[in-house]
Amino acid sequence: MKTSTFAPFAKPLYVMVKPVGAVCNLACDYCYYLEKANLYKDNLKHVMSDELLEKFIDEYINSQTMPQVLFTWHGGETLMRPLSFYKKAMELQKKYARGRTIDNCIQTNGTMLTDEWCEFFRENNWLVGVSIDGPQEFHDEYRKNKMGKPSFVKVMQGINLLKKHGVEWNAMAVINDFNADYPLDFYRFFKEIGGQYIQFAPIVERILSHDDG
Repeated sequence: MKTSTFAPFAKPLYVMVKPVGAVCNLACDYCYYLEKANLYKDNLKHVMSDELLEKFIDEYINSQTMPQVLFTWHGGETLMRPLSFYKKAMELQKKYARGRTIDNCIQTNGTMLTDEWCEFFRENNWLVGVSIDGPQEFHDEYRKNKMGKPSFVKVMQGINLLKKHGVEWNAMAVINDFNADYPLDFYRFFKEIGGQYIQFAPIVERILSHDDG
């Protein structure tokens, strides 16, 4: 078995894992993944298999030259893989840790969070990022489910579950044409719901000219 060594001045290698690809239970108007999801006739056949999961975890940990390893799970909607998938991932992380400290963070739209998920995150010290675009009137403008129904209420239910179970969480808000002019509303809202850390992701659309192809 190959083993890597720790390099004191090396920089960590980060890879964002997308175990569900473009599969999601929402259909946000600005999502660049919607068209990708339509490429597959059966999306659930294109999720990460257990065999690929083990190979990835083994090689990702072995490629690190620092004693800490961070796994970042992203989507699509990450919780569309069952909890058993992430429990398996943690078993494999322990199997291939090779003396390293393993941390996990996961990004979710928050609508599928349950007590069981939150207990798992708390017990294993996972950091949970929740996608929420500010107060309800801003969030529901673009973040809807596949039936066109707004998602804010479900997201807040998920956030309240995280808080109930003492899970460390932060927020990611997409800044768009509908909410960009209201920074104070954002500040007051995230302060009110107890958000400690907020990541902003502005929508920037590049308009191509004919010269760009």
